[in-house]
Amino acid sequence: MLINFPYEGYENIAPAEVPNANLIGVYAPESAGEINEEAVLAKGFAEPFGAKMLREEVKKDDRILILIEDGTRGTPIARLLPFVLEELYAADVQDSQVTLLIAPGTHREMTEGELREKLGKFYGRFALHQHRWLDESIQREYGYTNDGTRVTANKLLGENDFVLGLGSIVPHRVKGFSGGAKIAFPGAAGREMQERNQWEASLRMSETVMGKAENPMRLRMEEAARLAGLRYIVNLVSDKNKKIAGCFTGDPVAAHRAGCKVSYELNAAYLPRRADIVLTDAHPADRDFWQSAKGFYSGTMAVKTGGSLIVVAPNPEGVAENHPNLLEIGFRPQSEIIGMVERGEIEDVIGAAILADVAQIVEKADCIMVSPGVKREDAERIGLRYAETTEKALQMAFEKQGETAEVAVLKYGGHILPLVEEETEEK
Repeated sequence: MLINFPYEGYENIAPAEVPNANLIGVYAPESAGEINEEAVLAKGFAEPFGAKMLREEVKKDDRILILIEDGTRGTPIARLLPFVLEELYAADVQDSQVTLLIAPGTHREMTEGELREKLGKFYGRFALHQHRWLDESIQREYGYTNDGTRVTANKLLGENDFVLGLGSIVPHRVKGFSGGAKIAFPGAAGREMQERNQWEASLRMSETVMGKAENPMRLRMEEAARLAGLRYIVNLVSDKNKKIAGCFTGDPVAAHRAGCKVSYELNAAYLPRRADIVLTDAHPADRDFWQSAKGFYSGTMAVKTGGSLIVVAPNPEGVAENHPNLLEIGFRPQSEIIGMVERGEIEDVIGAAILADVAQIVEKADCIMVSPGVKREDAERIGLRYAETTEKALQMAFEKQGETAEVAVLKYGGHILPLVEEETEEK
């Protein structure tokens, strides 16, 4: 079977052929079929979870802060804002009362071009800010979580009367699912909460977190979001064709949990067994390795211990410009990275967390990267074997696993939730 990936302009790295005799199957998130997206959006705003309609929750004189994802996420903000504004206008809120805050977590700031693309006709209409997680001058403290984590976040959350978060819900390696309170923590958070959650998740295997709405990291950030004033969310769930299949509004926890159920149904892919070789992309998380590591996070849920895991992603921005310590530290056994963090030898704990993530995957499987945006020496520096093309990567994997090795192909590796049937049945 000829296998290709949705990377326009990168046709030189794929396609590749997988012998039919070796192929277990090709797996991808589900399509929701024919959808009336306008009706889905209207229903979502009319039927909130755990709260009244947005127009009833806000007050006429409220200063409104809307938290928005950055360009690494696919929520169609320009499509969503008209519905949000219709609710605000119904409450007699004026444009001058609305502020937008790009909430990128630890990602780099968006360029003007990216902002224009993300906001469409709404660019320039409202006051607009971008959060910077290391800039303490734009942050303040909001208290402590029950486990003693100091909660710091952008000052704007405390300076506005009503904080609303927009986003999407997909399976996520650190938070179980994206969406919900994640738009505030880590989206608009300071360093402490960012490091606590990212590091704790890195010590767990993907199988214990991805696709699980209730987990320690999620519960901690929901507690923090309450302290910082997140009042309401609007979250979308889309299918593999980027069609809006669900709109969930209301309380940041209640609406999120309802959306997680639909996201699980659409993104879960059931494999009969783990494969000797797993071939996956990282789409749509493919700007740099920091993003495309999601292909490894999902792929590890489908590959056998000792198997080969191939991730294909363009990564035009390289490894991780915002976390240079990935290359400075390089690959080390996870136990060594843990020791370095515990001894205070690493300043950027979040960067160390992704190395700890990758380390436990590399210790489990033979990991191969196909990425024109990452140099061979950089891939090898972080513990990955390197191949110029998908065809070459498969050849390397078969040489290691043998000519009878079974292959599973995962599509949309940045969103897919691979589940092995025999393991699911056991649980």
